[in-house]
Amino acid sequence: YDITLVRLLFRSPRPESFAIYKRTTENSPWVPFQFYSASCRDTYGLPDTKDPRTPAPREGEETRALCTSEYSDISPLTGGQVPFSTLENRPSNYKFDSSPELQEWVTATDIRITLDRLNTFGDEVFWDPQVLRSYYYAIIDFFVGARCKCNGH
Repeated sequence: YDITLVRLLFRSPRPESFAIYKRTTENSPWVPFQFYSASCRDTYGLPDTKDPRTPAPREGEETRALCTSEYSDISPLTGGQVPFSTLENRPSNYKFDSSPELQEWVTATDIRITLDRLNTFGDEVFWDPQVLRSYYYAIIDFFVGARCKCNGH
């Protein structure tokens, strides 16, 4: 499939850090597609694309996962959306039809979400197990916008 959009809707607060992965065949390895974190560099070893000091990807670097702190806030406490457009922030997205690299970038058969760190109002510093057990993830909608990769048929 050609994936154009992945959108999550949370019933709980959104995670502080989470990732979207893809793979192109059932037995292929999972490939990072997008990272979200309030601490991109510490969590995923990547710069935050929301930081104005982070250079935009250049042509030829477009097929690597990016990290953004956008959507990593604890608010809203419910109903927080996270949309991921697969071609956003890709410099040659306007040349998609003639770019084999970008066409491969949006290709996937499976999508995986990893929820890596909770948003906890800072309660983790107290290490109270009872308080930390009160936090949870709740996703109420997981939408993938895609089209069949069927050569125009």
